[in-house]
Amino acid sequence: MRKIVVGSKNKTKVAAVKQIFQANVVQAVSVSSGVSPQPTTDEETRLGAYNRAKNARLHEENCIGIGLEGGIMQLDGKLYLCNWGVLITEDDDTFTASGARIELPDSFLPDMEAGEELSDIMDAYTKRKGVRHYEGAVGIFTNGLVLRQQLFEHVVLLLKGQMEYAQTYS
Repeated sequence: MRKIVVGSKNKTKVAAVKQIFQANVVQAVSVSSGVSPQPTTDEETRLGAYNRAKNARLHEENCIGIGLEGGIMQLDGKLYLCNWGVLITEDDDTFTASGARIELPDSFLPDMEAGEELSDIMDAYTKRKGVRHYEGAVGIFTNGLVLRQQLFEHVVLLLKGQMEYAQTYS
């Protein structure tokens, strides 16, 4: 049985990996993403996911490391939620994937440009704590129809499928 090490203890990220890799042992470890607390581009968000996967692999021999990172990015002056995932196999094969995007309110832009994290903005916006560990911004702005864990499950499915394809056809 393959061991999967997730480079985060965030509840939604870990639950997403456990959902997709049900037949595997999944361990969560806190690791550095090596990027800013609030990634602000696709490139930075992807790099954070890569660093999490790479650092997760350092915690266990012969494991698959998975890094998941949420971020924001701008397109045509609008702010969007983005997320990236990276899976690194025991043999150092690396797979990357990104998920769905959703536009965030224009009112968030000044706070984001001032360096605030989306998680803090969402907690203030909803007057709740820990939105990132539950439905996330996507859950709030889709009226609960799509939750943060589901976004990460989609990314993890893309990663797993790429890995299985490569192992089957290489």
